[in-house]
Amino acid sequence: MAQQPYQPQRDGQGGRGPGGGFGGGGRGSGGGFSGNPPEPKSLPTPRPVVYFQPDGSLIPTLMDDQAEDLAQRLRQVTTTQLRRFYDDVLTLRQRLAAEQRQGQEKENAFNDLRADFKMLKAKAVYAHGRSEKTMPRLLLQFFIDHVAAVNSARDFEAFCKHFQAVVAFHKFYGDNR
Repeated sequence: MAQQPYQPQRDGQGGRGPGGGFGGGGRGSGGGFSGNPPEPKSLPTPRPVVYFQPDGSLIPTLMDDQAEDLAQRLRQVTTTQLRRFYDDVLTLRQRLAAEQRQGQEKENAFNDLRADFKMLKAKAVYAHGRSEKTMPRLLLQFFIDHVAAVNSARDFEAFCKHFQAVVAFHKFYGDNR
């Protein structure tokens, strides 16, 4: 008999642990002998985001119609939850400005912050995993789209303005919890 490579067990998928005894069953684990394995989780695919018109100017609807529409569709999200992410973005923006004041070129300064900006996606995924009520899939999609779209300091500044407009409209349309 050929030896199978080692594969670590996940919670509720065999072994002894939270899923129960051997066999991967247990209450509500989705595994076991029922015949249907649980559906694999997947993240939304990033959709393209365009910040600038062909002439290089910022697309005005990002700060107006698009931001307002998104804020209306996110009305069930608490102001606190939205502000938590917005505060992270403002912190990054302040760090970018501080590095520029110390003489660092804008793109180089942004490259130093890029990993922290990319963490927004991970934080959104985590919040969505904890509660789809406070982090609905629409807001998760927003962060996935924009984290993928921001590739320069100029893109980051455009994203900041767009997100600021979303937060402002949300304050008006949201349930203000």
